Amino acid sequence: MSVQKLYKKIKSNPKNVSFEDINTLMEAGGFEHRCKKSSHHVYTHSNLHGIEDAVTIPFKRPILEVYIKKALRKFDLANPEFGKE
Repeated sequence: MSVQKLYKKIKSNPKNVSFEDINTLMEAGGFEHRCKKSSHHVYTHSNLHGIEDAVTIPFKRPILEVYIKKALRKFDLANPEFGKE
């Protein structure tokens, strides 16, 4: 699945997102994935510098909608031209 399709899929249904899908999207958007051995995974982006700009996503399933929506907001901030073709 292309990153564009994955983005649209997640944006249209943030209540039902697998960790693998959100991880793929964040990494494709230039986010660095750290804390891989913890129950929470943290994503940072070089264009977003504040501590509040880090995105934390728990590995447990299902991932709550609030985490997905925050990840999408930060993805949009870091990639303002994404999806505007």
